[in-house]
Amino acid sequence: MNPEAALRPYGEYEPEAQASGGHLTDYWQVVARRLWLVLLIFSVTTASAVWAVSRQRTYYQAHLAFQINDPMQRTRSLTPGARFSGMEIFVDPIQSEIQVLRSAPVANKVVEALGLRFMPASPDIPRSSLVRDVTVAPDTPDGDYVLAYDAAGRMAQFRSAGGTVLGSAPVGSVIEAAGLRFTLQPPPGESREYPLLLRPREQAAQIVRGQTSATPRENTNIVDATYTSTDPVLAPKIMNATAEALRNYGAERVKVAASAEVRFIEEQLTTAREQLHGSLERIQDFKKSQAFTNLSAEEQALVERGEQLRRQIEELDGERSSFSRLTQEIERGGLAETDLAKLTAQIGASSNPSIGASVDRIRGLQEDRLKVLTSGSKRPDHPEVRAIDEQIRSTERDLVEAIRGHVQNLTRRLEEPSRQLQELEHRQRQFPELESQLQKLELQQSVEQGTYQFILSQLYQAKITEAVASPYVDIIDPAVGASRIGPRGRMNVLLGALLGLLLGVGAAFFLEYLDRTVRTSADVEQLLAIPVLGVIPRLRRVGRDDVGHKPIPLIVALDPLDPAAEAYRNLRMNLTFMRTDDQSIRSLTFSSPGPDEGKSTTALNFAVMLAQQGLRVLLMDADLRRPMLHHALDLLREPGLTNLLIGDASPREALRPNVLPNLDLLPAGPFPPNPSELLNSKTMGRLLEEFEGKYDQVIVDSPPILAVTDAAVLAARTDGLVLVMRSGETEQRGAERAVEQLRRIGVRVLGAVLNGVSTTSSDDSYYLQYYHRYQPQRPKRWTRIRNRLEKVRFW
Repeated sequence: MNPEAALRPYGEYEPEAQASGGHLTDYWQVVARRLWLVLLIFSVTTASAVWAVSRQRTYYQAHLAFQINDPMQRTRSLTPGARFSGMEIFVDPIQSEIQVLRSAPVANKVVEALGLRFMPASPDIPRSSLVRDVTVAPDTPDGDYVLAYDAAGRMAQFRSAGGTVLGSAPVGSVIEAAGLRFTLQPPPGESREYPLLLRPREQAAQIVRGQTSATPRENTNIVDATYTSTDPVLAPKIMNATAEALRNYGAERVKVAASAEVRFIEEQLTTAREQLHGSLERIQDFKKSQAFTNLSAEEQALVERGEQLRRQIEELDGERSSFSRLTQEIERGGLAETDLAKLTAQIGASSNPSIGASVDRIRGLQEDRLKVLTSGSKRPDHPEVRAIDEQIRSTERDLVEAIRGHVQNLTRRLEEPSRQLQELEHRQRQFPELESQLQKLELQQSVEQGTYQFILSQLYQAKITEAVASPYVDIIDPAVGASRIGPRGRMNVLLGALLGLLLGVGAAFFLEYLDRTVRTSADVEQLLAIPVLGVIPRLRRVGRDDVGHKPIPLIVALDPLDPAAEAYRNLRMNLTFMRTDDQSIRSLTFSSPGPDEGKSTTALNFAVMLAQQGLRVLLMDADLRRPMLHHALDLLREPGLTNLLIGDASPREALRPNVLPNLDLLPAGPFPPNPSELLNSKTMGRLLEEFEGKYDQVIVDSPPILAVTDAAVLAARTDGLVLVMRSGETEQRGAERAVEQLRRIGVRVLGAVLNGVSTTSSDDSYYLQYYHRYQPQRPKRWTRIRNRLEKVRFW
């Protein structure tokens, strides 16, 4: 007994340095320790994914392609200039038409065309499986209905929500009732009653808008539109009806705009006509009042000649101004901003054939360029297209030069009429003032007549546009069917399983982060700076306890080939080699930081192991509060250690000799009121000295260190203490406090025993697995059972 033993049994113990980075097996151990949690989360998530997929509806998608053209494309060939262009009034005409496609007016037309207000109450039942060719009267009120089939599914009744029969017919026939008309279909399932509802128009239109989508093709005016629905028959019909509604809606917009322009021009034409009639009446009244019928023939001829010269000058000046503006337009923006139809009309009235030839050549080149772009699918930067563009620019320069020459020619032609008009005006100054007034009236009448003629020509153009207005949306590829797009069952289940695996692994690592227990021998050595003397695997329970206590497995005696027995031999070897001449180990205390950590099991099996070696061993149950060793060996608890300490029994009466070969047991005895005082008494010291002289080894099973002070008192009276901890249950903080408490009072802590180590997931299980492979081959389980049954005797 050495009460002044050093804090460490052999100098400063330094645990082996751990690798700086974790090995892959370290991560696998984390997952393996909580494999049940990973599998649970994986199973729950995968099952949830399977359930969610089974609840998902099957969707179908119908596809359609349409082309958006210029709304005024067909009227430009009939009018010298377009009044407005649909491609010019929108910032992005393609996107604008896509928004119109998904607008409420278009959706309302689709709802009315296909009777989409009338649908099954359950979204899981396609309407086409119950009824087809549905029409709904516009004034039909909303309501609930029921379609009931007979037992054979051949006849059906159409009822109101109150049960009133509105109509009945065999399957395949038409029912017409309550503003509804539809063709009956066979029942889609085993049920014979299917609720239907007539929803509000706005709600049905909103569903159509939400399930319609469109995307323009790059660098084209073609749009791909899709409609998604649970009804594979109704989806393509809705898609085609939507495109047709967009087509008609666009034509109506063009026609309405043209009609509005016609009405405006007609109003302006009426005003111009009234002004012209007023001018004519004023001239007539002036002549009558001033008796202009007495003018000489010469004066009348001068007046007529002056009017002719003015008209000639106006025509030549107007033509020159028109060509001058045209030259400026071409120089400023090129022919892209010039109306060639209007230019052609102007050239037809002129006498310059070179201008007409240049215009005709440009139009021909533009047509060639359009054919190359559309038929050859070539881009504007293609060499062939660029060559045509270069020819157009060259011809454009020739056109500009021809127009400039024509303008100069007109300027020269204006000189002579202007000179003649000046001479006539000089002669007219000699006319009376009355004649000057007449000229002013006639000039006003001439202006108003020109205005009237211009407005009249614009009216003809607007009426032509109104008459030929037609749809500018062309359906290229109509919807002919619907393809299945969901649900993606296998992929969703696979993603759910993958998510469950990730969540399970993440939860395992999170719990590992929160786990502050001692699990491996490396944890013990790093945390407590004491050596690990033994690593004991999880023990098999052998035998039963009739009084309700957990039985202590006596593996060493009952199954010497068990890996746990080999682990106890390793513990015996380590403690044996710790003996020195200066520091002998005759008495040894086994304790743990807390309860249920295997100290009694370790003490008992270690004592049996020493006894099997031939040593004379005394196993003392010093846990006077919760003794367990007498249960393991099926002995009486009294008399025992308590009786010896209070002098109520002699060692011969208290000891249980040879409970196993070479092993004596001293049970705890009755429960005393003051266990700590008894264990710290001088009597206890004398008993230990007496037993150390009588036995080769005294093994003391003490209470937990942190629970009571009994263990510290006993450890101070023995040669050393072995700290027993359970892997995954002993708290790190508790182990640290236990070692600190023992060192403060000078207890010699020989080392630690880590029991309850898993042979499949622990870092310390490698040698246990080697032992499993190296030990003698045991008979298979069924062979062992058969051999045991053969030994049974029946009487």
